[in-house]
Amino acid sequence: MSDWTMVTLQLRGKVRRLMQTTVMHQDTDALLARRRGDCNRCGACCKILFRCPFLGTDAEGQYTCRIYAMRFSQCRLFPLHAADLRELEEECSYTFEAESLHPAPGTAPEPALE
Repeated sequence: MSDWTMVTLQLRGKVRRLMQTTVMHQDTDALLARRRGDCNRCGACCKILFRCPFLGTDAEGQYTCRIYAMRFSQCRLFPLHAADLRELEEECSYTFEAESLHPAPGTAPEPALE
């Protein structure tokens, strides 16, 4: 994927997640019900398009959020869709059920990651 394509993908994703989590007030529980796994603290989601100024490291060298208790809703809910994982430069530990089996109400199914 070219650099420009990745930047465009990441920008669109950031705007979409902001809108979904703050403006549209979507049923995030239904979206997150398809998400599997736990955060492995890779920091990849905090480096989409730019490095988050609140991203730090702990004594063991793992990434940590300096404002974890007050973090933004789009951070708390990342990834909402399987497509969000395409924006990452690194491997994320989250996976998704096949989106086409359980589309969220009012949304079109997104293609599953390969």
